[in-house]
Amino acid sequence: MVVLLAVLTVVALIALDYFVLRKRRANQPVEIRLPGLEPLSHTIDQVPDGVFLQPTYTWTRIREDGDLLIGVHPLLLGLLGAPYRFELLGNGSAVEKGMPLIGLERNERRLSVPSPVEGRVTAVNRRSTGETQWKGLEAPEGSWLYRIRPARVQQEVRGWMIADAAVAWTKQQYEGIRDYLTRVAGLGEVGVTMADGGDVPIGVLASLDDAGWNGFQDTFLSM
Repeated sequence: MVVLLAVLTVVALIALDYFVLRKRRANQPVEIRLPGLEPLSHTIDQVPDGVFLQPTYTWTRIREDGDLLIGVHPLLLGLLGAPYRFELLGNGSAVEKGMPLIGLERNERRLSVPSPVEGRVTAVNRRSTGETQWKGLEAPEGSWLYRIRPARVQQEVRGWMIADAAVAWTKQQYEGIRDYLTRVAGLGEVGVTMADGGDVPIGVLASLDDAGWNGFQDTFLSM
């Protein structure tokens, strides 16, 4: 009888975990955790073939059907550090150029990434890995966040950057961010290291005070 009661207790605990606790965990927001992040300087040396960059710190790749795959520049994700959360629009949502498209949340603070195009969302990738390197750009679990059907892509693409121009823009932004962090945000010894030519640290934005965080949004993510 004792053995039977013990077995029934174990079965009951397993059932509790499966039907209650797992359901509760499934309803919790999923945080992006990026083990083994590369130094931020490694995100600026190249941009994959066929990938366009926009001043909104987004990247796009044009699909054969004319839709755009859109993700966040790896440099911005590395600056934010992990763990963080994506806040995304729903499938079918209309988007306007310059309006909030992607929310990035860390430590109860939020950065808003504006949309580089006008259009409509045709797919949302909630399995995105949010890589800080250029990986899995088109895979189902890759780093793209939206598939968007653009309204006027021919006009928009003229202001986008590709190949060497995209790399040059990224390097320019990296230096501008380093300058902002050392001159405006300070950061003590970290700031001194950056001023001497050291890498911008991974997750450095989390070290900013509210004024520095808001200043970054206004300086680098506003159209």
